[in-house]
Amino acid sequence: MIDIIMGSKKSDQPLWEESKAKEVLTECGIPWRLSYISAHRHPEKLKKHCGDVMLGGVDAFIAAAGMAAHLPGAVATNSGFIIPVIGVALPSKEFPNAMDALMSIARMPAGCPVAVAGIGASGLRNAAIYAASIVANKNKKVKEALAAYLKKNTPAPDENCESSEGEGQ
Repeated sequence: MIDIIMGSKKSDQPLWEESKAKEVLTECGIPWRLSYISAHRHPEKLKKHCGDVMLGGVDAFIAAAGMAAHLPGAVATNSGFIIPVIGVALPSKEFPNAMDALMSIARMPAGCPVAVAGIGASGLRNAAIYAASIVANKNKKVKEALAAYLKKNTPAPDENCESSEGEGQ
């Protein structure tokens, strides 16, 4: 199971829908759960949620937030850094390019790992693919479903893209 936590239903749900991340997980046959919990406004609720998850059954977290983007780090901390956390930076009115959120997620201190999947809707889809690959490492059916999903949904290379063979310098 993939546990997805987003900071705000009002601002984040449209990005979740746009991302098609749920389609990735569903097509791969992976159960998932989506919750909206603010790390800043409801730290005790987040702590309880992560503690409940530690009882078993979750393969990875996807944690998405904008602005200070404390959520991925808080999820990692509250799960004892045992379950992989994939962070996604989301845009905000103040910072539509989400660079503040991206830097908050990417600058975790040593010993406090959080993966970064990108920004916005594409980051959410990448996070779902990455989470599916975590599950695929131990589940052959998911591995086959993920390979089929990627084959069907990965754009063909650009015709103008050239490659050459030879010795590197």
